[in-house]
Amino acid sequence: MAFGFLFVACGGGESSTAESGGRPQVQEISILQLDSLQKALPNAILLDVRSDEEWAGGHLEGAAYISFDWDHRLEPLKALPTDRPVLVYCEAGGRSGVITEELRIIGHPYIVDLIGGMESWTENERPVAFGEPVALP
Repeated sequence: MAFGFLFVACGGGESSTAESGGRPQVQEISILQLDSLQKALPNAILLDVRSDEEWAGGHLEGAAYISFDWDHRLEPLKALPTDRPVLVYCEAGGRSGVITEELRIIGHPYIVDLIGGMESWTENERPVAFGEPVALP
């Protein structure tokens, strides 16, 4: 199944990494646009890639979790379904950028980096959850 969508980033423009060698692009969108993004992409996987301690301190409602742990994250990333968009966030944006690039290299076709991460989310007094992560498909 093919998906077609246009993402508009904060500031009114579209933002993405350069496409190289036919690999998919990574869309960069403010985490503060998450609600409208999830309405547009209801089957998207929301993926938290922070540390165990950061996850325990609060996360986004409905998020799945893969630790940023360098030694153990590649296999779970490879196992993500390619027929669903993946929305990736971390604490401030650095680690999500690494993970979205890894997903791009793996060849995942639908990747969104949620810029600003939990730091921006909580600074804007958005709701934080404390439950278990959503199981990955």
